Amino acid sequence: MTAPLADLVLVEDTHFYDDRQFGVYDRMRTEAPAYYYQPLDVFLLTRMEDVRYVSTHPDQFSNAAGLTLNQLRMAKAGASAAFERFNEPGGELVITKDPPRQRALRALMSQNLTPRYLQGFGDALDGFCRDLLDRAGDGSPFDFVSSIAAQLPLYVAAALLGVSEVDIPRMKSWVAALEDLTRVTSAAELEEPGQRFDELKRFLRDQLELKRRVPGNDMISAFLASTLDGSPPSEAIVLAHVATLMSNGGTTRLLLSSIASFLAASSSQLELIRADPGLLDGVIEECLRLMPPARGFVRTATADVELAGTRIRAGQRLYLLYPAANRDPGHFTDPDRFDPARRQAYGHASFGFGTHFCLGAGLARMEAKALFTELISRYSAIRAAGTPTRYEHVQLNGWATLPVTLHR
Repeated sequence: MTAPLADLVLVEDTHFYDDRQFGVYDRMRTEAPAYYYQPLDVFLLTRMEDVRYVSTHPDQFSNAAGLTLNQLRMAKAGASAAFERFNEPGGELVITKDPPRQRALRALMSQNLTPRYLQGFGDALDGFCRDLLDRAGDGSPFDFVSSIAAQLPLYVAAALLGVSEVDIPRMKSWVAALEDLTRVTSAAELEEPGQRFDELKRFLRDQLELKRRVPGNDMISAFLASTLDGSPPSEAIVLAHVATLMSNGGTTRLLLSSIASFLAASSSQLELIRADPGLLDGVIEECLRLMPPARGFVRTATADVELAGTRIRAGQRLYLLYPAANRDPGHFTDPDRFDPARRQAYGHASFGFGTHFCLGAGLARMEAKALFTELISRYSAIRAAGTPTRYEHVQLNGWATLPVTLHR
């Protein structure tokens, strides 16, 4: 007897997110493509066309009333106010705003993440990759996540922001605090990450003061020299967006470790990429598609609307399930197959679509390409050296540990 979907759709449980989730998504697409998840009064979207439609119509589906399942869960428990500690008063975030304000804030961020700016950072990035792989050695088992995937985005963030390398261990703690916001289940659990976040804000305020006195060729200095509404942006807005840039290191860590896990599981891929370096771009995109670092985001209907044959009332929430959309057979041929040569009219949902397309997407891809170009130039194989452990998290998706060996 087939179990009802209500017994299977357990999106608040980290144990739901093993390989069995994909069979549940297949049923949801067929039986209830806008599945009503009663515990949080939210509709779960599993088809690519619906995820893309909601993402590209911010006038109908707003970002402003919460982005994560955990925010809905905390609101249900009456603990929404506990999150205010993490919101700088006046610190408008591009990800929590709708157009037209969102466009103005996005312009502030994007001028500091242009391809031309990032291209000039390439030599430094290559140096970080070489240093990390030098430490990894040859043939000895090590954890790819802690030794490389978690380290590289922090070195990159420190360099882009113009802060000292000695702050890397502290930055790692701050990124973990930001990730805990989408993990905790009560207001009491926010206290410890809240203390670490307060430390982050104090550090960033000190950096802002330093950059005001001695500007450099870095993003903090660029933010301070930019304009918003015809004037310099407020300190609160600069702080909020610098903290956001730093937090992106967590999703890049997950991307890098997922690429390593796919290469370790398919020894032939390294030889194929060595023979045709252009395949690396396809490998990165397929890893993003099959193992998106973020599982999805919430939107709020601004008016009554019908979607996927379901009536949704104004004020109700929708959750865009990226792992489901990325394996939608209505969009991808043979969707569960890893295919670096895959061609589609438009790609995966892992960076979103439309006005809220991920601002850090170019940087994440650049880091991944630099790291694995260097790895493939040095090594003939990356092999599993033990059983990896999943990152136990409802919002984020990837590996907590990935033991491997590298072989020349």
